[in-house]
Amino acid sequence: MKIKLLLIIIAAVLFGAACASIATYLIVTSNRPEDNKPPDLDPNQKDYQGKDPEDKGGVEQGIKIPGYGTIYFHAGKTDVKMILLNPEGNPCYFTFELVVDGVSYYTSGLVEPSKCIEDFKLTKPIPKGDYKAVLKIRAFSLDKSLAPMNGANVTFDLIVQ
Repeated sequence: MKIKLLLIIIAAVLFGAACASIATYLIVTSNRPEDNKPPDLDPNQKDYQGKDPEDKGGVEQGIKIPGYGTIYFHAGKTDVKMILLNPEGNPCYFTFELVVDGVSYYTSGLVEPSKCIEDFKLTKPIPKGDYKAVLKIRAFSLDKSLAPMNGANVTFDLIVQ
């Protein structure tokens, strides 16, 4: 009887230790938020062939962020043309997210310096109208860590007609 009780106690302790180990593993690995995980290289990026954007910054060099004037899209369409550029010489990858009235319509993968995306597909058509759109640009280091760096929210006029 005592041996049976001892075996039951040992089995319970081992089971408890195994459960604690599994729980610890799950907690540690779930603390890596997917929102902070950078995406892969965007398959639609290509070498930028246009004129380099004018540098309107100061003397100090940093991350170059492109600006946008008025952009026009066709109503009812999801295929759009807009140059999403990571300027040459930047020390980082970019991702781009197009947000209109708080709704995300497009998110790119990583874009290398001196590369761009010239056309892309929206998740759904943007209704006809005039908007103040936001292009959320996130920056990640070029090394293997892909550490997040300073980004920017670039506001521009979007006319969907």
